[in-house]
Amino acid sequence: MNIKQLNYFLTIAECSSIASAARKLKIAQPALSLQISKLEHELKTVLFSRGSKGVRLTESGNIFKSHARLMLAQLDKAIADLSELEGSPKGTIVIAMNQATDNLLALPLCRAVEQKYPGIDLDLRTGLSYEVVNMVNRGEADLAIIYEDGQKTDNINKELLIKENLLFATKPENNDQKNTIEYKELSQYELVITSEKESQGYIIEKYEKSTGIKLNKRRPYGQLLTSLRFACEGYCHLLLPSSAFYHLEKSGLLKSFKVVEPEIYRNVYIAVDSNRPVRNISLEIIKIIKSLTKQANKDGTWLGRLPSDS
Repeated sequence: MNIKQLNYFLTIAECSSIASAARKLKIAQPALSLQISKLEHELKTVLFSRGSKGVRLTESGNIFKSHARLMLAQLDKAIADLSELEGSPKGTIVIAMNQATDNLLALPLCRAVEQKYPGIDLDLRTGLSYEVVNMVNRGEADLAIIYEDGQKTDNINKELLIKENLLFATKPENNDQKNTIEYKELSQYELVITSEKESQGYIIEKYEKSTGIKLNKRRPYGQLLTSLRFACEGYCHLLLPSSAFYHLEKSGLLKSFKVVEPEIYRNVYIAVDSNRPVRNISLEIIKIIKSLTKQANKDGTWLGRLPSDS
């Protein structure tokens, strides 16, 4: 088995056709078929079922597909690690984060990395809190920004980035004069809250237990962007960090209230896989993320307490 065969296999799986894959790879179709036959012989299994309409992955092929992708990804990481020792860092770095954090950090992070390390290609991925943790656990991300959500993270090294406020966000009213709302007042509103499996739901459940006050919760309308649209139209109320909606508040589409007595905080961490050496370029990008977080906290787009404030 070699790298070329893995690339050939994944291209055929993507195209669902040996002929189409051969054209994309710019090699002769018989040569491509021969390489796949050799790969199947070595693996002692059939990877594709052939038919008049092309090829389809067998059960064995689907299993091998995920392993092939992982092997090539690990090879790319090894090449990138070595390149850092030889000169200017280059290659792809995968950073995973929640949608709210991505909303705030993605653009300035891409700009900063492009300016300082033009050879680096940032692959930004988003997901729910537990999905982001799973990306680190599976080795799919070089580093991640994760939320406190009660999951076991024994194989993850994490460092507190910010202790963010969760704010009450709603459609502005003409008589909105105050900027705070007491926690007990939240029970008067129907709030979009995720399940306890996700970070937001986990945090709110903790506050409900500590205060003895149950909130009137409903499930999200879909992804964060959709729930924000519903809130802007006055269909719902939200409990979110300012990073998720600061741009909408600046435009006058939402208004936020700081929750008090007690305030609602959530820990946000920078996380890396403890079983894999951290690349020097990853450490540099972590410095950039910390700097951007500090600036966002200073200008009020990401409200909360920085580690230095604790």
